Amino acid sequence: MFYQRWGIFIVVIATLVVSTMVGVFNSLANNIYSKRKEFAVLRAMGMTPKSIRTVILSQVNLYITIGVVCGIVMGLLVTLILLLMDPRKVVIDYKTILSVVVSMLVVSTFLFSYVSRKFPFFLGNVKVLSCSFILISCFALLALII
Repeated sequence: MFYQRWGIFIVVIATLVVSTMVGVFNSLANNIYSKRKEFAVLRAMGMTPKSIRTVILSQVNLYITIGVVCGIVMGLLVTLILLLMDPRKVVIDYKTILSVVVSMLVVSTFLFSYVSRKFPFFLGNVKVLSCSFILISCFALLALII
């Protein structure tokens, strides 16, 4: 009975993580796509494509870092609230937290460096989106297992 509940819990958490990551990717991709005119102005002012990729990657990494920090703070607050209701010994696994943070930053950097190279065409290319969703899903499940 315990293993059945635990299995259902893992499936639900994995589904939530994957759907959240797909939503974040979609939001970031739409954000980049909506700034096409701004990037065109920067290109007209003399920026190279490499510097525009740097701007895109720094923006994506900033968004991911803000999301991770907010998630860690909210998770710790929820843990403290639960401790007020049911005081027990809590062990925080810093190795897991660090591995999730690093994997999120690495995956987003690799994914959006590929997307920023294909910048004018990336929203129309279904192959890029499906590969990125599969990659994000694999890393989300890896983060859950670790």
